[in-house]
Amino acid sequence: MKNRIILLVVFFLCIVPKIGHSCTTFCLDKGGHLIFGKNFGWIQNDGLVFVNKRGVLKTARSDGEVGSPATWTSKYGSVTFNQIGHELPFGGINEAGLVVEILALYEAKFPPPDERPCIDQVQWVQYQLDNFSTIEEVIASDSQLRIISPLPGQGCHYLVCDKTGNCASVAFLNGTLVFHTEKTMPVKVLTNSTYAEAIAFLHDGQSENSSIGQGNISLFRFVRAAEMIKKYKPKKAPSAVDYAFDIISNVKANGIGYMFGEPLYTQWSIVYDLKNLKVYFHSLGNEQIRYFALSSFDFSCKTPVTILDINANLSGDVVNNFVNYTHKANRDLQKKLLFVPPEEIEKLKNYPESTVCIDK
Repeated sequence: MKNRIILLVVFFLCIVPKIGHSCTTFCLDKGGHLIFGKNFGWIQNDGLVFVNKRGVLKTARSDGEVGSPATWTSKYGSVTFNQIGHELPFGGINEAGLVVEILALYEAKFPPPDERPCIDQVQWVQYQLDNFSTIEEVIASDSQLRIISPLPGQGCHYLVCDKTGNCASVAFLNGTLVFHTEKTMPVKVLTNSTYAEAIAFLHDGQSENSSIGQGNISLFRFVRAAEMIKKYKPKKAPSAVDYAFDIISNVKANGIGYMFGEPLYTQWSIVYDLKNLKVYFHSLGNEQIRYFALSSFDFSCKTPVTILDINANLSGDVVNNFVNYTHKANRDLQKKLLFVPPEEIEKLKNYPESTVCIDK
């Protein structure tokens, strides 16, 4: 029974020996700019960008051994970046300006079974984007549902920011929610170390040499991103979006760490403009920067879900290149999943069709 979605989840979260973790997130909040950046490090670059709809009734994928699955109706539309398939994103932004991104965390340990309905650690991202607009709501949701615990040593944590500029690191350590926000989050950066460990490292004197010959180890990537945020001068630097891509370039993890004998590379780089609700991105399969505005999409579930190949040979504004979602497109993406047994992929294929539009 353990060989269910949770095993698929752990394959796709940069989960390798700790030195090989290679994801970085940050928020640049200066000079009236509010920009969120993400590097996704992995061995595979296939992915789809999904436009998800509001007014959709959903039931979480879960392991029947550990409790009843969560159910909810999406309040907000969102745009997400997915590699496992529809409804299972690695990150995204909703129309209220909430951004949620997931990163691997070796130390994560999720709560034991209790009376709360459950949801797996990747779909937790979609749940937050579907339901909430503020950091306070995200943190409070811990009383409403429980993340299913993966196998020991194979977990994640999250960086979440809202349109007001409030951010939080959200982790589950020793079975308990641990978060940092506002005064307890002096630096809006998160990599593949616990936030407490990263802040201690930043302040222990080693940070002065962090960008010299230190590779892409998680703690040094944290320091490098933090230092670049601190040095940002809105009146002298390039645009905030361009500067965010500069940070992303400086914390890339290319060829550092291996999984299944394959080197890890930064596969996706995403910049979210929270105030203007615009998303910019490039990928290893297409280094040209593409973008779209959330205002361009119809989030009513009376209209079809739409998708975009993250590696499509495009540049600039790609809003008109999104096409209607099909079961085949989702299935084709899942068939590309590396190192996942066919029987596990088979369990995924019909899940998105279980959702129901109730916004009539």
